[in-house]
Amino acid sequence: MIHDLATWSKVLELMPTPMFVRDASHRWVFVNRMGCESMGVAASDVIGKRDEELFPPDQAARFAAGDETVLRGHEVIETEEAVTDLHGRMRTLLTRKTCIELNGQPHVLASVTDITELRESEAQVRWLACHDALTGLANRTALFGKLDAAIARAAGGGGKSALFYLDLDGFKRVNDTYGHHAGDELLVQFGSRLRALVRGGDTVARIGGDEFALLVEDNGTLDVKGLAERILVLANLPFDVPTHTAFIGTSVGVVSIDADAVAAGEMARKADSALYEAKRARNRYVVYTDELDSSLAHRREVETALREALDSGEGLDCHYQPLVSASDGRVTGMEALARWHHPELGAVPPVQFIAVAEETGLIRRLGEWVLRTACSRLAPFDGLFVAVNVSAVQLRDDRFADTVFDVLASSGMPAGRLELEITETAIVNADAATVRLLKRLRRAGVRISLDDFGTGYSSLTLLKDLDVDKVKIDRSFVQMAPMADDSAAIVRAVSNLGAALGLSVVAEGVETEQQRVFLRDAGCDELQGYLFSEAVPEEGIARVLDRLPVREAVHSEE
Repeated sequence: MIHDLATWSKVLELMPTPMFVRDASHRWVFVNRMGCESMGVAASDVIGKRDEELFPPDQAARFAAGDETVLRGHEVIETEEAVTDLHGRMRTLLTRKTCIELNGQPHVLASVTDITELRESEAQVRWLACHDALTGLANRTALFGKLDAAIARAAGGGGKSALFYLDLDGFKRVNDTYGHHAGDELLVQFGSRLRALVRGGDTVARIGGDEFALLVEDNGTLDVKGLAERILVLANLPFDVPTHTAFIGTSVGVVSIDADAVAAGEMARKADSALYEAKRARNRYVVYTDELDSSLAHRREVETALREALDSGEGLDCHYQPLVSASDGRVTGMEALARWHHPELGAVPPVQFIAVAEETGLIRRLGEWVLRTACSRLAPFDGLFVAVNVSAVQLRDDRFADTVFDVLASSGMPAGRLELEITETAIVNADAATVRLLKRLRRAGVRISLDDFGTGYSSLTLLKDLDVDKVKIDRSFVQMAPMADDSAAIVRAVSNLGAALGLSVVAEGVETEQQRVFLRDAGCDELQGYLFSEAVPEEGIARVLDRLPVREAVHSEE
């Protein structure tokens, strides 16, 4: 053991990270070269001084308290905190402290890692992914995260909410007459008016070019019609845009979120249906009712037909879209996508029948069918993983993990070749039971992928707890990345963050060579999209693998 400062100094000078030693009186007795460079000081500036001579009082007190804990317990303690350095800069430091003896006296030995850039990158991703760059309001994905939470709160008896969808009337005329700069300024002003109209805890979002949304909690006093009227009034007030005064109106669709609300997509569709009706006359509001929705009977027909298809197995199919390595273009896996063709309804869009399945509980049976079909089909292809989408409804089923294990056993698919794709909202809103379920799957070797990343960045802490393997950047960011600075910033930041957390980063929706090159250079690990292949039926898998380069280990034993 080393017990003298001279020997410790020689060792610590070789360390590639900042290191320092303080005595029991909190006096600095040593700092290595890396520490001096990190703090921007010479060793003589700090040696012999106490923390209160170097740092603000509250900060020095925190340092001293940490030292005392180490000196008393002789334990290794790791802390992360924001500090003001000797030059007044705010930095985020990860510090590990332990107790050593020098000349028979206890001292604190510490190593410091500056994680300021990592935390700033995280903050940048969080803001860009959840906000509209022009207005600073929440974006569509942030709105849907809040909407999911509102639905869960209402289902648990925690209170109702109301969702307002707005579309500006006459906005195109402003753009065409006064220019896009004037149009942008009008959008910013309208967003500010909406923000001032509701409480701080309510959500105001820009969800499209001239489309906005409000999610307003109802504490028992919300006057939905009165609020809709006030929205119409503020939209009709004049807007001062560069060198002109502009006038517009707005149409509003409203839906109440109560204990009967099931899925965010369904609530958004209902609000959109009410908005569509409002726009038939413009500059008015319409509150959703079941009678208004002409597609209600059709959804019931879809539910009945889907239930019959699951009973018989007729008309359901899986298509498969390859994922390729960004570095060499080789196929690494296939994503299984449900398809359904009905003799009377025709080809039913997945977004339609999956939404119905989630609303009616049929998603459990549909999800298991897709999982069994995909694993059985792709098990013979050694080295090729299969990705299967999992609904938040499935994750609430405590039998789901056992179902997965049964499918793996019966199909012969190794657990390490199965990826379960889970939406970010499902991760963010996961309860303790869902967390345990995912951990159980992960321990068994099943890989977890976060789908449509960019929709609720607050899940990152949970991601580390779950050892999630990869994140898929939402296609909306991918397709605009080579041309739009904000989308490009999101892609780069997510790639950097993924590397820092040890996660693989996938970009979906790749359609052009320009996008491929940008995403590869930005640090994405895998790519997926029409540039490589559309989703193909089972009989098309071999053609895809013949056309695209594949790993040598990938082959079919059939």
